[in-house]
Amino acid sequence: MNLQNSVYNKILLHLKAKESFDFEAYKLPMLIRRIDNRILRMHFGTPELYYTLLQNNQEEAKELVNNFMINVSQFFRDSYTFEVIKKRILPELITQTIAAGRNSLRVWSAGCARGEEAYSLAILIDEYCKKEKLEIDVDIFATDYDSSALEFAKKGEYDQSSVEEVKLKYLKQFFKQTNDKYIINTVLKNKVHFSQYNLLDQNSYAPSDSIYGEFDLILCRNVLIYFNEEYQNLIFEKLYKSCIMDGILILGDAEIPPKHFGNKFQQIDDFCKTYRKKHNGH
Repeated sequence: MNLQNSVYNKILLHLKAKESFDFEAYKLPMLIRRIDNRILRMHFGTPELYYTLLQNNQEEAKELVNNFMINVSQFFRDSYTFEVIKKRILPELITQTIAAGRNSLRVWSAGCARGEEAYSLAILIDEYCKKEKLEIDVDIFATDYDSSALEFAKKGEYDQSSVEEVKLKYLKQFFKQTNDKYIINTVLKNKVHFSQYNLLDQNSYAPSDSIYGEFDLILCRNVLIYFNEEYQNLIFEKLYKSCIMDGILILGDAEIPPKHFGNKFQQIDDFCKTYRKKHNGH
């Protein structure tokens, strides 16, 4: 497709002008698929008709940008990864934190969507600290570009499909069921700080809420795959800078660090994309 002369290009340029959406960072086929998907859902037969709607409806422009954001998520998604976090990563990181004389574990869920990943981490950390009788401060920073997804996350109300992988003991301990909704309890909700953050922002390397980064554990799963190589490098530079030495980075199953970061992280599990930051890149 010759994008330059297409209505899709006009749509993307409109979003760039009105919503500051940097479409050049994304892989084009994904953007076109999501525009077509939105046109179908809105019952606008052609991209041309939809473009006319966009020009006269600023709210629809916001909705389309949100439609580009990836919000597929559920609690304990990719169960093996969470088993590794529970049985290996958390014990190692918390032991490492205490040995370093620190009393705070700092976690970043980057691209947190509707919050299921961040709350899943909060559950595992709470369980581990109670089991080991540890009193340690835990700061979980969960960020996303999609403001509507963040509002959903802060509310903390989920349907059955979101909690299908949640063990019964966790459902009883951390949720209240009301009709067909599962509501996160206040104690767990208070452990997670949700905020809007653009991973493509070139003026910062960590969310402002976290002040200085320095994360022990970062999860950035199924985010990099939607960006082109240049912007993958930009995002990965942020992840590298904001992770402490010997800290852990977890990517999605289809993701690997860009080539020139290969000597800065060591994969620590053969079956999930889990990496430890090396000392001085060696």
